[in-house]
Amino acid sequence: MSAAPRTWCWLALVPEAPDDADAAAPVHDAGGGSAGVLALWRRQGRPAREARRVDVRLLDPTGPPATVSLVRPPAGVSLLFDDLAVQEARRRVLAGPRFDAVTTLLSDASHFEGAITVARGAAQVARLRDDPFARIFAARVLTVGAGALGTLPAPAGPTIERYGSANPWPSDRFTYG
Repeated sequence: MSAAPRTWCWLALVPEAPDDADAAAPVHDAGGGSAGVLALWRRQGRPAREARRVDVRLLDPTGPPATVSLVRPPAGVSLLFDDLAVQEARRRVLAGPRFDAVTTLLSDASHFEGAITVARGAAQVARLRDDPFARIFAARVLTVGAGALGTLPAPAGPTIERYGSANPWPSDRFTYG
């Protein structure tokens, strides 16, 4: 029996484009200044200290530019994924109009390490100021160049429970093996 396909990949905002990334794109802050490079990797081991797991479908080397809301906890802060604030943010994502992509960031099977919301088009970009995950931790609104981020299907609902604690939400299937 072959192993089930991996449902996650690694994502990190790093100073320079890594040679071993499967996708990478330059990132700019709201003022247009360089904010580094958003890199994604398909591999088992963590490629960089700041890398977190995200839904693998986010990785798209042919993806168009996007504006993102990147939510990360402050250094040294840890929040359980099942915390009521995280549950409420997920509910709000499910209840609102769709973004091009939304996925949580994980470091392990039980801790919420942030989220990335991908917006394309004026209406989606305008809604980033109301990112439900930004109510938990501060968000950085960034512009990401082409070549990194894809589009995810809308999360399945109405359930909000995760399918396997090692998978970033909104994973839509169980993995076996």
